[in-house]
Amino acid sequence: MKKSVKRLLAMCLACLLVAGGVFFPTASKAQATDVLTVGTNAEFPPFEYIGNDGQPDGFDMAVIKAIGKEEGFEVKISNMEFKSLVASLSTGSLDAVIAGMTVTEDRQKSVDFSDSYYTATQCIIVKKDSDVTKLADLNGKKIGVQEGTTGDLLCTPGEDNEVITDSKTDVQRFKKGTDAVVALNNGGVDAVVIDQNPAENFVSKNPDTLKLMQDDTSTEQYAIAVQKGDTETLNKINDGLKKIKENGTFDKLVAQYIGGSDTQETANNTGKTLNIGTNAEFPPFEYIGNDGEPEGFDMAVIKAIGKAEGFNVKITNMEFKSLVASLATGSLDAVIAGMTDTPDRRQSVDFSDSYYTATQCIVVKKDSTITKLADLNGKKIGVQEGTTGDLLCTPGEDNEVITDSKTDVQRFKKGTDAVVALKNGGVDAVVIDQNPAQNFVANNKDALKMMEDNTSTEQYAIAVKKGDTETLQMINDGLKKIKEDGTFDQLVDQYINGSAATVDTENQDDAAANKGFVENLKYVFVDTNGYMLMVKGLGVTIGISLCAGIIGIVLGFIIALMKLTEVRRKKKTIWSRIAGVYIDILRGTPSMVQLLIMFMVIFRSRYAVVAAILAFGINSGAYVAENIRAGILAVDNGQMEGGRSLGFTYGETMRYIILPQAIKNVIPALGNEMITLVKETSIVGYVAIVDLTKAGDFIVSRTYQAFLPLIAVAIIYYILVKLMTFGLAAIERRLRQSDNR
Repeated sequence: MKKSVKRLLAMCLACLLVAGGVFFPTASKAQATDVLTVGTNAEFPPFEYIGNDGQPDGFDMAVIKAIGKEEGFEVKISNMEFKSLVASLSTGSLDAVIAGMTVTEDRQKSVDFSDSYYTATQCIIVKKDSDVTKLADLNGKKIGVQEGTTGDLLCTPGEDNEVITDSKTDVQRFKKGTDAVVALNNGGVDAVVIDQNPAENFVSKNPDTLKLMQDDTSTEQYAIAVQKGDTETLNKINDGLKKIKENGTFDKLVAQYIGGSDTQETANNTGKTLNIGTNAEFPPFEYIGNDGEPEGFDMAVIKAIGKAEGFNVKITNMEFKSLVASLATGSLDAVIAGMTDTPDRRQSVDFSDSYYTATQCIVVKKDSTITKLADLNGKKIGVQEGTTGDLLCTPGEDNEVITDSKTDVQRFKKGTDAVVALKNGGVDAVVIDQNPAQNFVANNKDALKMMEDNTSTEQYAIAVKKGDTETLQMINDGLKKIKEDGTFDQLVDQYINGSAATVDTENQDDAAANKGFVENLKYVFVDTNGYMLMVKGLGVTIGISLCAGIIGIVLGFIIALMKLTEVRRKKKTIWSRIAGVYIDILRGTPSMVQLLIMFMVIFRSRYAVVAAILAFGINSGAYVAENIRAGILAVDNGQMEGGRSLGFTYGETMRYIILPQAIKNVIPALGNEMITLVKETSIVGYVAIVDLTKAGDFIVSRTYQAFLPLIAVAIIYYILVKLMTFGLAAIERRLRQSDNR
């Protein structure tokens, strides 16, 4: 079997290479975007912390990403223990480290530092009633520090320490500054010594119990560390740092993070969490970032509103057409998805104040003669389902521009899919909002162009459940605040005006064109972190399939035995009728509909993975039940009679004589059902689950290349099915050994 698997893998790779040669025969070499793996320790707000999306966030993260944009490299963040950062840099597993790291003589022996990007001062945090006023007062006391930081060095008694001289001083080292502050609150330490900004952050969240004093005897310079002797990376970082300081980006980030508008949590944080729905297929407003999470202008706006109003934000990515329905059921608290405020939608939801004015645009091929919306009459038009472009292009009594009933409006779930169809000749034009249109054209500038349709403008707003005035007022108040304090303008400049407006930025504009096949593989699966999305998606697919399969088999046995009670009693029973209805309904309705009912109605758009496992498990149970029933009925009646004549009860005869034979009969059918189940799970993307198929879909959205991601998904499914087939064949051979004796 091992040889067969190797041959299978070799055949799949050969197919991919041959297909690649067919699709990319005249490709020329191009330089792929560099990726720098940057280490941090996300326990040091506001410099680095874990954001609402579960990923490292903060001033340092924003600085290194801004440097990367200036210098043309992508940044991959790796979060680890602070004390492990320098070691990981020395081994080459990290390219750089940014973690509020102080430049010291000892560290300079192991790493090289960039130019300083921040000057920090140490502070002492104590309880409100403490009499500690300066660092020297901590001699002989218990001091909490974050392990390996300047505070650690400053408080450790030694020959070179002129302030903390008492050897009985108990320095307790914590992996996180937060843990040290918790110990202080609980009386475990007398003081915490830490950098000024995190100190201010901690005290702001504990104003009734803590206070801080600044230690003017110690200031330190933060810098970015690179491997010793890596002058290329060091020069690149220094050049980028210089550029963002000169063009004002650095000052904006200081104002945004250090000035207090984007620290980890605000002092008045209520602890309330709003479930926000989006459809991350609409760059630059929402798209899937390098970390696989929704990102973009809308995400930044709602998070900024949350910080201004003191609530946390949990983002759920789902199909655009499902957003309003999920809001109505209460599974979402609000929706921000480049959603236009329309009279029809106002009948179902309430809208916030407008936060953006958009114009519709027409995207066509370079050689197209289309110049205005009226030229699209009678043509094939691609739109994103349910958007303003969809309404604008659909012929009807109230449509004064598109009047030809023969106009073919093709509705896609994503704007990216519509653009891919346009490039492949499937549609003549795509009608979509201005900023996504600009994004699509920027990433396909050699093939596409766009025209603005000035006849249609629309207002984007945040939707809440009808009648939810509390949430609506909170969002409107927060929106007003971020517009007044300049945060909103900064986000517009950052996302809409170009610095973060595309998923791949300028460095990947020509990624889809003029590349060799191998370089395309690297671009699609490595440079965009596509392989990581697919690995995670594969894990989700296997997990859901395995759990659903177990549920299906258990349910199938139970339902089959219930159905068979009519055979034993020679008439229909209550149990057999229940089993019959179950099988009839589950086999008679599409699994997609069952999945949506389970997720949106029963689970109210929460616990998507659990909903998917139950939906597929219950659906599979109906088919397994019929397979098992057929297997049991295939066993000769004499077997039952023989068992009963030997004194076995009906249940014992089924358990020891009938079922073992039946299982052997139904293994091929059960195997086929399990294989079908694995492939059926490819629809879970409809309920915001990133499985293998959805991961491939995201890669298409990011790279505008459909061939490689979809072929890769198909190959992985094929390998999964073949492995299952080999496994089932081995089980069959094992069970039939007794037949050959």
